[in-house]
Amino acid sequence: MKSIFKYTGFLALAMALAMPVFTACDNDDFDTSQYVGGVSLNSFGPSPVARGGELRFLGSGLDQIVKVSIPGCDDITDITVISSEEIRVTVPQTAEPGKVQLHYANGMLETKSMLTYSEPISIEEITPATVKPGAELTISGEYLNLIKEVSFSFLADSVNVYAADFKAHDRKQIVVTVPEEAVSGTIIISDAKEVPNTIKSEQTIEIVLPSVAAPLDLTNAKGGDAVTVKGKDLDLVRTILMPDETEVKFTYNADDSSVSFTLPENASDGAIVAVPASGVKVAIANIGMVVPTELVATPAEGLRGGDEITIAGVNIDQVTSISFPNVEEAVTPAEIQSNALKVVFPAMAQSGNAVLNLKSGKTVEVALATAKPEVTGFEPSTVAAAADVKLIGRNLDLVAAIEFPGAEAIEVSDATPTEYIVNVPATANSGALTLTMANGETVATPELTVQAPECAFITVEPEGELTAYGLFVAGLKNADKLTEVKVNGETVNHIVNGDKLYITLPGSCGKGTVITLVSSNGEISYTYDVTPATHQERVLLSTPITIGNWDDPRIYITHTQLAGVPEGAKLVFYIEPANDTQLQLNDSGWGQFIILEPAAGDTKIEFTLTAQALEAFSKQDGNTDNAIIIQGKNCTVNKITVEWEISLETQIWSGSWDSGNWGGNQDLAWGGYDWSTVKAGQTLRLYFNQTDTSDSWYCISLRHGQDWANIGGSIPDQYDTPSSPHAVVLDQATIDDLVANGGLIITGANFTLTKVTIE
Repeated sequence: MKSIFKYTGFLALAMALAMPVFTACDNDDFDTSQYVGGVSLNSFGPSPVARGGELRFLGSGLDQIVKVSIPGCDDITDITVISSEEIRVTVPQTAEPGKVQLHYANGMLETKSMLTYSEPISIEEITPATVKPGAELTISGEYLNLIKEVSFSFLADSVNVYAADFKAHDRKQIVVTVPEEAVSGTIIISDAKEVPNTIKSEQTIEIVLPSVAAPLDLTNAKGGDAVTVKGKDLDLVRTILMPDETEVKFTYNADDSSVSFTLPENASDGAIVAVPASGVKVAIANIGMVVPTELVATPAEGLRGGDEITIAGVNIDQVTSISFPNVEEAVTPAEIQSNALKVVFPAMAQSGNAVLNLKSGKTVEVALATAKPEVTGFEPSTVAAAADVKLIGRNLDLVAAIEFPGAEAIEVSDATPTEYIVNVPATANSGALTLTMANGETVATPELTVQAPECAFITVEPEGELTAYGLFVAGLKNADKLTEVKVNGETVNHIVNGDKLYITLPGSCGKGTVITLVSSNGEISYTYDVTPATHQERVLLSTPITIGNWDDPRIYITHTQLAGVPEGAKLVFYIEPANDTQLQLNDSGWGQFIILEPAAGDTKIEFTLTAQALEAFSKQDGNTDNAIIIQGKNCTVNKITVEWEISLETQIWSGSWDSGNWGGNQDLAWGGYDWSTVKAGQTLRLYFNQTDTSDSWYCISLRHGQDWANIGGSIPDQYDTPSSPHAVVLDQATIDDLVANGGLIITGANFTLTKVTIE
């Protein structure tokens, strides 16, 4: 609430009158005691007061007063409630001396002291009734020589004129200059005492504003247009605002009472307003920004990525950029003129309306259509699954993938505009093919008739989980055509018994294992996810050899035998119980690397192939394939194997992320990882380092994406000072929670995350 006058002496009045001034007349149930929610009065004033002036009451519970009675006039119900401790009323001109009564529900208070009146300062006339800021205003009345301050109505800060600035001042008249900030309304005069008498005029004055006969119509305006608006009193204008509240520079011409300005390049539709010092906004023009019309795109159809499009029309120079369907970033035209622009069609753009973005913020649209692949025929028109079919047509080089009914999509990379040969998947059914373009648009082909394969093919899929070293059993048709079975490109032994195919899956099988059935009239491949064998073993020696006293026979392990053996693998020697046994491992040049000395009674010796050992045994002697030469004494070696473990960990995140003080890593949330692919029993591992080693405490907390809430179930709220890697076994309830609630949030304090895996 704005304060027109300062009442610095009102506190003194309250203290001076801090004595009972009212007598309460009420029922016993209404609490009128002070400071406990009742109705009471500490002070009132001023007394004497000017008729037409304001009378104030201080106390408690005064917001319960419904009317005030002053002798000589009607009850006053127009009460200004400042707070529960203060109310105000305007003293009517007919008021007479006497006690004042305050009425509230179920009771009434009457003053003990009399209200008296000062000489009646009055306002009789204000001229002129319409006045321009900066002009003089005359206030006529009585006892105006007592007035020290005149306040005008205002929108923003208080607009007061003090006696020192009065142009004329006597008992009957005050002349003041109207402030620029004044607005139409009443005026208030005051004697500016500590408890001032204030009198509000009954007459309102009209403050002249800048005006126009009618707001200027700026239909089809452009940024940069020069605008001149004529009107009255435009010398009062201090600011001109565009529809978006942007201020523009302007000039005032007194000769024809006009203001002139230039429309900004980004001007938008709406009203342009002139603002005088008072802050009152006056509409002087209405903008309707121009938009391009008569748009014609050439070419508008058959578009490919990289094609240059010309868009012609009227007011094309208003375009700043073009937004194409399926393209995130707007494209800036290569050339813009008043009647045409040129722009390159993005490779990922789709058919639809291209949006022309204008300087004004408006948009217009123009329809564009991409070139589409079209299949006009198949050769042959009826094809067996697993056989090749040729697609004949137009724009086939735009095809990125082909999907046969009943089969997964096949990526396409080498199609010509007129034809493409593709192998029909074994699971394909008859029907229309779906051609997917690189931009994501799809086209359906005519229907293709697909028959059962003519070569050997699987009719019944294997049951249960497939595992490395496990048996693969599937139903088979055209078994008489089968000549070979390959697993991941390597031929394997197979058995056909009636209509069933049997093979033993190699230990190297894993996810995405490809099994190919080779027939005399073609071949067909199938892809399976196989659970790999984590333990890998390769037999290097299976015939027992007894080593004498540092002479023949010696044992030779070749580079071929060690091919693909990883660092950390173990050479395992199975021996007769040792008794003063030594085995010397040399490189191909007979350079000694190590002598193994098993303890008495040992039947097995293990040696780890470190990076240093693998480097030493990688030497070539130029004549043989020898990698390791083994000699020694007092030892019979029954078998030698090399063994290692395959990790099933799949890395799903890596980097360097500092948790800070409960930050949140959301990379595996909100679509960052597909948690529906995880199975119960798999292990989540978090690899990390303690950020501040001087702080003994750190923790990791796993949350789900929705509100970063706790996952619950088997997952605790947090893990305090875990070791790295920290392993968490995921049960089905946890997986379901992550799928349903936005994935995984990793948070906590004082650790730096480096890797996350699933096994």
